Amino acid sequence: MLLASPMLLIPLLLLGTPCSTFAVCEDALGKSHSLHTRGLTELSGAISCGTGRSPLAYIGYGCYCGLGGQGWPKDRTDWCCHRHDCCYDKAERAGCSPKMQRYEWICEHNAVVLPTINTSSTL
Repeated sequence: MLLASPMLLIPLLLLGTPCSTFAVCEDALGKSHSLHTRGLTELSGAISCGTGRSPLAYIGYGCYCGLGGQGWPKDRTDWCCHRHDCCYDKAERAGCSPKMQRYEWICEHNAVVLPTINTSSTL
């Protein structure tokens, strides 16, 4: 199972460029939710799951939350947005459409869990 929640981010800065960093994310609020499917349209649900906050709070935050991004991420939240952008880029280079492809996820204890692993979701 893969976990992804912007509550805790540990970038390994010595491994190279920001996109080569590794994210470790944990939960904080301990809630469970139902199974969801969709691409970019479900991102807001995943953000709400992992943070307990509205995804609108992150639009334009830092250098990478929202559309685009450049520079060095300013804090752990911005690093998580950056890591998400890098993951989307990697999936697109592999021929996937992460913004449009449907995928399953479950919100468990405020962490996004991807129960189904396929080529696109393992990137």
